[in-house]
Amino acid sequence: MSDEEKITERIAAFAQGCFQQHPVVILGSGASIVHGLRGMTELSQYLRDNIQPDEGDEADAWMLIKTALAHGDGLEEALLKTAAPLSLVSKIVTHTWQAIAEDDLALMGRAARGDEHFQLADLLRGMFKSTHMVTNIVTPNYDRVAEYASDIAGYFHSTGFAPSIIRSREGADTVSVRRGNHPARTVRIWKVHGSLDWFADANGQVVSLPIPETLPEGFEPLIVTPGVSKYERTHDEPFRSAIQGADRALEQAASFLCIGYGFRDRHIQPKIVERCKQQNVPIVILTRTLTGDAKDFIANNAGINYFALEKDGSGTRAYFPDQPEGVTIAAPDIWTFDNFNRMVM
Repeated sequence: MSDEEKITERIAAFAQGCFQQHPVVILGSGASIVHGLRGMTELSQYLRDNIQPDEGDEADAWMLIKTALAHGDGLEEALLKTAAPLSLVSKIVTHTWQAIAEDDLALMGRAARGDEHFQLADLLRGMFKSTHMVTNIVTPNYDRVAEYASDIAGYFHSTGFAPSIIRSREGADTVSVRRGNHPARTVRIWKVHGSLDWFADANGQVVSLPIPETLPEGFEPLIVTPGVSKYERTHDEPFRSAIQGADRALEQAASFLCIGYGFRDRHIQPKIVERCKQQNVPIVILTRTLTGDAKDFIANNAGINYFALEKDGSGTRAYFPDQPEGVTIAAPDIWTFDNFNRMVM
């Protein structure tokens, strides 16, 4: 057996072990981009093209943000550098919602017609071929990729709101659903930065509504955009409950599966570091390109029970505890979500 075949076999064995422990799934932006959702670069351009600041403080702050973007900063870095007035933050939130909602509604149409394949749906079907009744997904994404995948796979999903059209929050008593005489298998989706279908009315009342093509009149989107106010807003509901639920899921996880996640988020990161670095909980990381933060996690906080895969030219680069700098193998798509599913199912 060649060295490359040994590495591939090792990856498959580790992936199967992680899968058999029913991992908590962590979805980053890379898991949405493959379904046509805008990434940070495209969103940055949309905001530059569409935001019209008022004269004064808004215009001054927006000019600083646009200058930072023009000089090569990412959207999050540019917004963190400038303390934007609340009126400008509101415009950034509204236009961010509009951009992502356009993409999400298009995805919903394709999903409903059967024109979109969800690797996450395949994973969920495989994970529920077990005695487990609940699967946890943790994500900073606003879009509804996880919800669509759950629907396509045939499972009930919950994002912290009671099932209805005008949906109120579940509260302390979580909703349970039965199919026939048995509890329904449930995908719990912890959306720590909010969701496209979460809104607050003029009185601050939180509600979840079906999203239209334009923002519902009289409602504010409940999504947390990058910037200096990002971590202040998450002290409020429904973000606080979502973060607490995500914390519980991460604390109890027997393994982790990260899809397209950049390891930048303070609401998810500490629990993963705690479990992996201190308790060596196994973690699999799949992404097209590992971010600098992801590489720092591998080098300093992943413990001794991990592997990470990224695209490397026409091949794949694999990282292990004994290969922290990575080793390149010729297998062209072993880093993909689809390949992970093939290895474990």
